[in-house]
Amino acid sequence: MPYVIVEYSERLAATFDRGAFAREVHEVAPASINASTEAFKTRFRRIEESYFGAAEDDIDAVFIQVGILSGRTPKAIEELSETVLEIARKHVTGLAGRRLHVMVETREMERDFYRAHKE
Repeated sequence: MPYVIVEYSERLAATFDRGAFAREVHEVAPASINASTEAFKTRFRRIEESYFGAAEDDIDAVFIQVGILSGRTPKAIEELSETVLEIARKHVTGLAGRRLHVMVETREMERDFYRAHKE
């Protein structure tokens, strides 16, 4: 914990350095919420198809969800979201003639209901 789930337009597969993004998030983001580097886990999913607004088909997107355990201040959560957004913008490049949207949502998960098993 925390979990970072990244969904990105398939067209961005060649221009999104996912490994560099994950490494930097794991190194930099923990300071925002007093977590360890080892606690961060990131996974990626390609989006084959997406639609925006009314017939806007020139947009590629990166949607990032960060799930953290509850108990952080609103300021810490905001700082984490801004940090992850900044890192994403460094590691993804939009394609010529297309627009790029990068979005981050940080959600708190209730500690009482979170369970994990590690071996």
